[in-house]
Amino acid sequence: MNVFDFDNTIYDGESGLDLFAFYIKRYPSLLRYTPKVIHALVRYKQHKITIEEALTIYAPLIEDFLRGLEDPEGDMRKFWDKNQHKIKPFYDDLRRDDDVIISASPEVELAEICGRIGIKRFLGTVIDDETRQITHFNFRQNKVTYFKERYPGEEIDTLFTDSYNDRWLMEIAKHVVLVSGDKFKRIK
Repeated sequence: MNVFDFDNTIYDGESGLDLFAFYIKRYPSLLRYTPKVIHALVRYKQHKITIEEALTIYAPLIEDFLRGLEDPEGDMRKFWDKNQHKIKPFYDDLRRDDDVIISASPEVELAEICGRIGIKRFLGTVIDDETRQITHFNFRQNKVTYFKERYPGEEIDTLFTDSYNDRWLMEIAKHVVLVSGDKFKRIK
């Protein structure tokens, strides 16, 4: 099976930032969180944040916002109507039926786009439908734990990712391809 990270791998950009911008248009009060969102993204990209820090600092903000949403699934349909074009064209050439998308993005976000582009299996951050609490943050080494839990005994033939933040997945993959834009570099 091929495993793909999502943001900056098959999606051109950070879908979380695009989703944040989508919600700012609907809820301008979210602008007050912009400095924290940018700070979090910079720390993530620089490998300076642990899972525990991320959950402690950012999860309560996200959960509070999510509790105020009336129709998250409907929002995702509208979001992907505007952003589906950002799925990189190369993915169609590589796609296999047994692909798995593994992302820190919420599964509610991934469910809509994966259904649209024919991906049956995906793993993301899990948010309880009723409480809107994050019950699993699918980030760094948690991606491997979740993968092994959901697909016991299965192996990753090739991992496609844009970042060494996925080094735990890299360790268990037979082959690893770094993706930068539409360019590929096999590193394992």
